Amino acid sequence: MATLCDLATRLPLVIGGLLDRETNLERGRFREETMTDILTGALAAFAGPELVISYPIEKDTGGDLDLRFWNVSEGRDLWVRIQAKRLNAAVVQNKNRSYSELLHRPSPKHDYQFRTLRDTPPPWVPLYLFYNHASVTMDPNFGGLVPSVSGANLAFASDIAAELEAKLAGASGTPKTGALNKRLSHLRPHFFCLEALLCPRSTVRSETVPTPDMVSAFLRERYVRSAPARPRERYGDETFRRLSEPHELMTADGIGRTLQDGPAVRIDRQLDYPLVTFISGRTGDSRTPVISDVPSQRG
Repeated sequence: MATLCDLATRLPLVIGGLLDRETNLERGRFREETMTDILTGALAAFAGPELVISYPIEKDTGGDLDLRFWNVSEGRDLWVRIQAKRLNAAVVQNKNRSYSELLHRPSPKHDYQFRTLRDTPPPWVPLYLFYNHASVTMDPNFGGLVPSVSGANLAFASDIAAELEAKLAGASGTPKTGALNKRLSHLRPHFFCLEALLCPRSTVRSETVPTPDMVSAFLRERYVRSAPARPRERYGDETFRRLSEPHELMTADGIGRTLQDGPAVRIDRQLDYPLVTFISGRTGDSRTPVISDVPSQRG
């Protein structure tokens, strides 16, 4: 039987291969939303008492995704907000490929999107999810490098934001010169693998989904490992604090509100983005929701 660890390994291959095939399209390209739909669709295969997928009413969510790692018995949560960005089409050499939408601005009246993600309020841990072409992952320019380039790489939003702020500062506050700070080759040192969320190495055999403490430990390890290259700044310190102290159940602004009984895949009118809830530490009492489209969880 396939596991979330299998998914963490196979999904980047699927996404990378799909991006390469867009050269056969007569018009358009695959957007971030397409890749994120593939991710949530793959997770739907594991939907049940330990994994619930909730969708908002709005169809177009910009490829953004929220994850909640919830240990019921301990009342502990870790919240992750993901913003997806895809690599540009092959119009330049692979070593010069970049993520042009990183400096997206909804309108002249709005701030840059990367700042909105970086400044996501507690308890969220903001991450980027970069989608890359398979041909790029196999390019000799990136072969043997650590961290490696895959079809789906994660990065801390605070790290990417620092690179983009440096770019803006070097261009007198406007993104008109060069693409160095948006290049894959430049951002790659900040990358880490999808296993951080779906298959942390500390996964306990008794749990089929990662617990908040497991994911937090893996992310903290990755964060500390890259600390020498990271200037000590407010946003970096804030990210580490959120990872170091998985929050107890919270109610402010709807965060941590009780997951209701119901189907494993559902619609939630209160959501802005799709939300995947990984439920560990299930109990036999009312603290744990009953998932209606699987055998009853409580007698």
